[in-house]
Amino acid sequence: MIKLIRLVFLILIIGFPKLLMACATCYGAPDTPATQGLNMAILVLLAFTGSILSFIIIATVSLYKRSKSNPLQLSNTDIMDNR
Repeated sequence: MIKLIRLVFLILIIGFPKLLMACATCYGAPDTPATQGLNMAILVLLAFTGSILSFIIIATVSLYKRSKSNPLQLSNTDIMDNR
């Protein structure tokens, strides 16, 4: 079944190469407003993704540093007293 899917996919790529072409907006002139708008949209999405990932990294590092500076100290008597 996988071989059949690969064969059909290969026939489509070889038989219809225009399917692989970019759309007119993506492939268009760099001076058009639509292309500039798409470029700005890509930059905004990258900025949002980068900021969210950096906040996750900062929070993880902060929690790691806190856990190293304040280790959990349990003794055997603490466990027995809580029963």
